[in-house]
Amino acid sequence: MKPENFRDLMRLVHGFESAKILLVANDLGLFRVLDRERGAVDVAGELGVDTRALELLMNALTALGLLEKGGDGYRNAPVAAQYLADDSYRGHIFRHIHHCWDSWNDLAGVIRRGGPDLVRESVILHDEEAWNRDFIRGMDDVTRELAPQVVSGLDLAGARRLLDVGGGPGTYARAFLAAYPQLTEVTIFDLPFALAVARERLEGYSRRDDVRLLAGDFHKDAFGDGFDAIWISQVLHSQSEAGCRTLLAKAVQALVPGGRLFVHEFLLDDSHAAPLTAALFAVHMLVMTAGGRAYGGSEVAGWLEEAGLVDIEVRKVSDDTGVVQGRKP
Repeated sequence: MKPENFRDLMRLVHGFESAKILLVANDLGLFRVLDRERGAVDVAGELGVDTRALELLMNALTALGLLEKGGDGYRNAPVAAQYLADDSYRGHIFRHIHHCWDSWNDLAGVIRRGGPDLVRESVILHDEEAWNRDFIRGMDDVTRELAPQVVSGLDLAGARRLLDVGGGPGTYARAFLAAYPQLTEVTIFDLPFALAVARERLEGYSRRDDVRLLAGDFHKDAFGDGFDAIWISQVLHSQSEAGCRTLLAKAVQALVPGGRLFVHEFLLDDSHAAPLTAALFAVHMLVMTAGGRAYGGSEVAGWLEEAGLVDIEVRKVSDDTGVVQGRKP
C-alpha cells in the first residue's frame, strides 16, 4: 500500500524494528526451543541471555503474532511453529538476510560512492562457511514451493539433458525431474560449497543418479556442451550488464541447435520503477555486489537476441518473478 499520510510514513520508517526483532530471535534459536509453553527465566537460561531483555523481546514477538503468551509463559504461534522450528525450519533465509544488515546500513555511503566499499556478496560466497551454508540453504527455503510452480509451465518437450547454472541446493533439479520424466540428466553447475549442500539435500533422492554435480565458477570455467535446455535462475542480478551478456553467450554456446535457454529473475517493467519486489531487490544488489541490479524483461530479451537466440518470450511465472526464454536456431 502506498503511503498517503504522515502515519503511513511513520509505519514505513519503523518497519526495521519488527524485522530486527524477528531476525535476532531467529539467530538466537528462540523459536526452536518454544515447542511448548515456557517461561522467560527458563528460556533465558537455556539460551544464555538476560531474562529481562528476553522477556521484552518475547512480548514484542507476541504482539507481532509470532508467539503466543499464556499463564505459564510463551510458545510459538502457528506460523513460527511451521517455518521457524525444527520440523520444517526455513530460517536459513532469514539468517542470510541478517548477514546483509551491515551492507544495508551503509546505503548512504553506497549512494555517495556508487557502490559498496566491501562487496559482501563475494565474502558470503567465498570466505565464510556459516554464511555460505545459510545462503544456499536459504535458497532452498524460498524455492521449495516456488520451483514446482515455475518449472511446470515451461516447454521442455523433447529435452533430455538440462543444465542448471547456479543450481545451489538442487531444489530446481528435483522439480525439473518431477515435472519432466523424460529428462535423463540434470547437471547442477555451481561453486563447491553450494554443491556440498546439494549433496546433503539430494541424499536418498530416488533419481539421484540422474543428477550430475559439476563444480566450477561460471566466470572462468566451462559448462560443457550438448545440453537441450539451460536454466539460469536468480543469477543475472548479481552481475553487471557486461557480465550478464558474457554469461548468456556462454550458455548459448553450450546448447545444441534447437535447445532452449530459460532465465528466471525478479523482472522490472520497462519503467524500472515497478514491481516493488524487483525495485527493492535492485537496491539490495546495489549494496551487496560490485555491479549487480535487477533487470527488465526487455533488457534480458535483448541480450538473448544479441546472443543469437530466436522465438524469445517474456512471461510472468509467479507473483514476483518472470522467465525470459529463447531457442537456439
